[in-house]
Amino acid sequence: MNASVSESKEQVHHIFDELRADIEHYFTEIWQCAELPCLEFESVRILGEWLQKEGFSLERNLSGVPTAFAATWGQGGSTVGFFAEYDALPGVDNAATPYRKPLGSRAGHGCGHNHIGAANIGAAIVAKRYLERNNLPGSIRVIGCPAEEIVWGKVAVLERGGIGKPDVLLTSHGDYQNGAMSRPCQSVFSGEVRFYGNSGHAGISSQCSAMEALQTAMQTITRAQHEHFPDATIRSIIRRGGDCPTVVPSEAGIWFSTRSDVYSRAQDAYNFVMEVCGRVAEENNLVLNREYISASHGYLPNDSLGELLYRNMEIVGPPQWSDEDVAWQQELVKAVRPNGEFSLDRSIAYYQEGVDYYGQDDGEVSWHIPLGRVNWAVPEEVPIHHWSYTALSGHKAGFAGPLMASETLAMAAVELFHDSSLIDQAKAELQQRTKGQQRALPKVGAFEALAQTPELFWDGSWMDEM
Repeated sequence: MNASVSESKEQVHHIFDELRADIEHYFTEIWQCAELPCLEFESVRILGEWLQKEGFSLERNLSGVPTAFAATWGQGGSTVGFFAEYDALPGVDNAATPYRKPLGSRAGHGCGHNHIGAANIGAAIVAKRYLERNNLPGSIRVIGCPAEEIVWGKVAVLERGGIGKPDVLLTSHGDYQNGAMSRPCQSVFSGEVRFYGNSGHAGISSQCSAMEALQTAMQTITRAQHEHFPDATIRSIIRRGGDCPTVVPSEAGIWFSTRSDVYSRAQDAYNFVMEVCGRVAEENNLVLNREYISASHGYLPNDSLGELLYRNMEIVGPPQWSDEDVAWQQELVKAVRPNGEFSLDRSIAYYQEGVDYYGQDDGEVSWHIPLGRVNWAVPEEVPIHHWSYTALSGHKAGFAGPLMASETLAMAAVELFHDSSLIDQAKAELQQRTKGQQRALPKVGAFEALAQTPELFWDGSWMDEM
């Protein structure tokens, strides 16, 4: 590393230290107002005001989505983009305690998006301060996207042009390892179906039971999955199923998602579910409503950005948990798995092989704009999308990982501003990896419901008038 590069890294480190307390403050503030996808109004207000205070221009209601925003700063030079996430999950609320203590909230940060929003915005602010103090050209764009948990927000904003034209995008996420990521994850499709039949007394046999049709469809799908889709997973929840077993419900519905390493197989599984539901409805003389919600490709690897991030991660080093942090995490693990081990990755690595188990909507964006990712570790015994992850994401014992990711992203962004050839390499790699493949803009569903009446989406009534 030459002297000028080394000096820039040292300066970034000092700026990051200046901002560390603010980032930690926003970890907690966003955690305290956990909001469901597309209902993140308070989170957007908080993060938007932070960015404005730092001199960013703020565009609200990005792409017609009330809880999406874009914040921009600078002019000339390259444009580095940062994603911000801030949505939470239903059913996983908990106090920031190492034991189960539900608070009665609608949502909890069981995937740590309170960390992602604050860490990624913090990185953008550090890069902005660096450019400002050194009087360097460059532009920064923070894209605040809701509803990642339902693989919707970034797809909707991308489809409608709200991502803009950053040269590259940077982001981070919690995981079970600390590393720079350059490997794919799952492709995901999501939709909802609603069967409509006749209501009546449960003691009288009905040939038009919506609930029985739903159960038949789900059984058929489960049996067929192992034979026809061993390379995919199909998950569902019952959104409408009646209120009392003595009353045959007039409608029944499921919300489902399909996943696979291969986009076309996730799509095939999605189409199969829709076909089965259609066939069952027809056989039982029922009306069926089918609504597509969203789909996303898995991540497109980008080694140019992955190697850049890993170089900078080596400078930052692994998360610096205190003894008190680790002791708190160990206590949390005992509450989840009383007889389990405690496994926490304290190393850093560059991950290129394999396919990650999750699906994320920035995967779709990565097929259009080069995207680099940094992940940080939580204990392996803490399930993601679980009350224990909510507890960890709200406690200071969970801060070291996203702080490491934030500083790494900031250092990488500064290096990109200094050396635009790195951006050229990332763009060339994207073109090479997608050569001969269609890269049409994605299709997004449920836009009116999620952008205009998200409460109706979440109470399950969004399909009632369709």
